[in-house]
Amino acid sequence: MPPVPPPTAPQGAAVEGSAGPSTPPPPPLPRRWTRRHTGWLVAGGVAAGCAYLAIADPNQSSSWYPQCPFKALTGLDCPGCGVTRALRALVTGHPGRALDHNALFVVVAVVAVVWLAANAVRSRRGRPPLRVRHAAAWSVAAGVALVAFWVLRNVRWGPFGWLAADAAGA
Repeated sequence: MPPVPPPTAPQGAAVEGSAGPSTPPPPPLPRRWTRRHTGWLVAGGVAAGCAYLAIADPNQSSSWYPQCPFKALTGLDCPGCGVTRALRALVTGHPGRALDHNALFVVVAVVAVVWLAANAVRSRRGRPPLRVRHAAAWSVAAGVALVAFWVLRNVRWGPFGWLAADAAGA
């Protein structure tokens, strides 16, 4: 039987007790994408969109902004009609005009900003974020409010005429 050769170390590895080359350290692991990264990305997108709205007026340059498909087909306002013009009015400091274009959007935007600000303050103080209790009931209430807004903004008489997206014009 032939003799078995002694085990050899892999190429580039140091043999114990020898002064040979050592293996390089592994490359650093890539950074994980975190919620903070997502938050900054969303905030940057919102800021860029608001800056664009401040420059390009949707009331003047309608060719740059698409028309609502629901309104094009039916002639009626959907719950989202007027959001672009309302956001421009908010960005340029005209909250009354924003309410005229889409009151539901303005209310939801104000509630969202207050909620995010409160959670940011709570986070800095080391407290847990605010949570919605009875989320299913709130979802149903939001759905009912959305449908009611949709119907009432298309009623062109009485106290509901101001809910239309084009109530006071551009």
